[in-house]
Amino acid sequence: MSIKVFIGSGEASLVERKVLIYSLRKHTQSELDIYVLNGTHNAIEINDQEPILAPMSLKLKYRNVTEFSLYRYLIPKICNYRGKAIYLDSDTICLTDIAELFETDLGIHHFIAKREYGGDWGLSVMLIDCEKCYFDLIRYFFEIDKGRYTYTDFNRMSQAFLKYHPFAIAELDPNWNAFDFYNSKTKLIHYTNLFTQPWKAYNHPFGELWFEYFYEALEAGILTEQEIELSILRSYIRPDIREGNFPRKSLLSRIIR
Repeated sequence: MSIKVFIGSGEASLVERKVLIYSLRKHTQSELDIYVLNGTHNAIEINDQEPILAPMSLKLKYRNVTEFSLYRYLIPKICNYRGKAIYLDSDTICLTDIAELFETDLGIHHFIAKREYGGDWGLSVMLIDCEKCYFDLIRYFFEIDKGRYTYTDFNRMSQAFLKYHPFAIAELDPNWNAFDFYNSKTKLIHYTNLFTQPWKAYNHPFGELWFEYFYEALEAGILTEQEIELSILRSYIRPDIREGNFPRKSLLSRIIR
């Protein structure tokens, strides 16, 4: 039985998601089915096969905050409401076997997520029981528009939202979603600061870790030179990304000073 992993992404996230995919395949012995939820094109890309249309109406797609914010809620439907599935934001790398997360016992819970935002929930890494979960996006946005709760309440699964939709949520080990931090216990690092992500900016404190996987993904052929060039042309990543976390020009300027 394969492990289903869904990655929230878009064309702007092409390079980072390829590095994530490499990290998953590097550490996991089990068979993986990797689904890219490509919000740019309203498409699903399964194991690098030809993309198919995602079951997301344009009316709902236009309510996304990021290109892929709402796509994680399609996962139970895509899985025909069977089994379990993992959701990951694309700006992460996995540092251990993802089977460990997949095999977590959900018990009575609908899904597992990170406790944050003063007690609310962060849904950037999730383990979902697809048999229990039914996310009714049409209803949620009707209720948002009626003022019953806000989009932020829904996005963070706050008590204001859970009052109407009482999902049972288990708390994720924070090492499975470590925000901009890494130590020996970290299982998955999440580069959350959009201004300092290693593929956009220099000298990230844990950028060397990301570039280790970047170079390996390139060598393994999971990430290609053509994809790097395309992302540079579209201004999604910095032009000197191949030079790593500490580009030579940056190093030279520090020496001169």
